[in-house]
Amino acid sequence: MAGTVRQQASGSFDLPVATGEAMWLFTPEGERQWVPGWDPQYPAGNPEETPGTVFVTSSEGVETIWVILALDRAEHAVTYARVTPGRHAGTVTVGCAEERPGHCTVTVRYDLTALPGAAADALDAYRPERFAEMIGAWEEAVGALLASRR
Repeated sequence: MAGTVRQQASGSFDLPVATGEAMWLFTPEGERQWVPGWDPQYPAGNPEETPGTVFVTSSEGVETIWVILALDRAEHAVTYARVTPGRHAGTVTVGCAEERPGHCTVTVRYDLTALPGAAADALDAYRPERFAEMIGAWEEAVGALLASRR
């Protein structure tokens, strides 16, 4: 494998909502509201938000397996393990911090490692410039959802 073996990326954006409401938007079911094509499937049955819950997503024919490692509503943070077989594996953490009443900053951190046999570009989407674009798209999509609710 000639590309980057491990990529860590983080980004933040502000939302005009309280941390509790923002936090829900970054759960498997909450993301259904703003991520096009996001349709998590739960092998064990019903959707849950407890540590150990496994769900699977598919994007452009590529499956990703997710596990909720921690979801702390008091701390407004969630951490997932994610594995995209043949490509990469690692963690994703989303935290929401109240900046002032009714406004919060969302911080997203990815820490991924390319898996053996992965293409050299397996982590390209998480390089700083591409990750910034992705986080910008998140901010735009969540902002549009919140604006539609007003």
